[in-house]
Amino acid sequence: MRKIASFFAIIMLASSLVGCVATYNPIPKNYQGNTAKLDDTYKVGSTSSGQFFYLSKVDGKQVNNSIRATHQASYGQGMLLTPVGFSREVPTEPMTLTLVAQVHHAAPINYMFNAGSNFIVSGDVSFTPEANQHYVVKGYLSPDFSSVWIENMSGKQVSDAIVLEGDPDESKTKIAMLSDGEVKLPEPEKNQATPKKSILITNQPFDNPLFFLERGLSVDAVVTKLGKPDHIRVIEKGFFNNSPEIQLYHYKDIGAVEMVKSQTDQQFYSRLTHNVSSQEHYQFIDVVNQADGIDTQRIGRKYDRIGVYDEQYLDALASKLWLNKQTTDGNMLDGIAYYCKIFANAQTARYQSLLKSIIDNKDVPSKLRRHCKNAKKEIEKLKLTQVEQFQFL
Repeated sequence: MRKIASFFAIIMLASSLVGCVATYNPIPKNYQGNTAKLDDTYKVGSTSSGQFFYLSKVDGKQVNNSIRATHQASYGQGMLLTPVGFSREVPTEPMTLTLVAQVHHAAPINYMFNAGSNFIVSGDVSFTPEANQHYVVKGYLSPDFSSVWIENMSGKQVSDAIVLEGDPDESKTKIAMLSDGEVKLPEPEKNQATPKKSILITNQPFDNPLFFLERGLSVDAVVTKLGKPDHIRVIEKGFFNNSPEIQLYHYKDIGAVEMVKSQTDQQFYSRLTHNVSSQEHYQFIDVVNQADGIDTQRIGRKYDRIGVYDEQYLDALASKLWLNKQTTDGNMLDGIAYYCKIFANAQTARYQSLLKSIIDNKDVPSKLRRHCKNAKKEIEKLKLTQVEQFQFL
């Protein structure tokens, strides 16, 4: 019990210092040398907690990081955690970096409720970045093995690792060892559960690069890993709920990355990734055509967020909308209503005639007509050049 109470007290103290300790800028004033970038990363466990892998100190001096940014973004939200990434420039000189991997909760009381799973490992590594390179802090946390290290954009470990082996509440634990070889992570537990059967779920997501994308990466890191997006959709800052500005980076055939603007430094960091499964990628049109009401609703919700910009895929959605415009199936109606929003987000005038025809049809449910009307207005605001219209009759 003493260890749990002690650990809780340490976390409380650390949390109280997040906003009041002056931080060090790793780039000295008037520095003229080369620089590199180093990003923190995180994994979300629930709406109230997550695992954070971050840079705590440079040469013994505390620096800004994702924990500080997350604390600021989550302030006043009670049990809700709003995770935020952090990126900083570092000089291309030998330095000692203090790396941390830890479970972090939105509310201090959660450390007591989750006693036994508040994993943390921290230690120092020597590191000399290469000029113009981008690096990330990576880590792994579990009851029997925890570690933190630095990787490059190719996923190669480029620093020693801090390793904690064994249960930290038992004396056999090997605390904060430096490992100069490649980190050997434990084999993941085999899950015997049967995957949910759905046209939007695949058992082989490993061909999608979004599956490997760490959360919390900066725009530069995401573009370095995935290339420039095919389309960027801007969701402006909320007026009433003060939600941050979001940019959706859409990549054709693989999905989208949601980039959120940080209050700390006003940069954008990846918060969510939306995968496109192999089945959807190769059989999108067939999947849309064959979808029943429930699956159409799922498609609509998912792609309203991800975005669809390929004309042949948009045409498939338009055909589904037209054929089911008088549906009495609530799920189908909800799904094709989302399709109207997808047309607006795609910022194309190709479907204006289709939308107008549905708006003018009194036999179409009022909900669908309303969504079509809103989409048509949004497109008209863009004052786009007239294009060849989708043939729906």
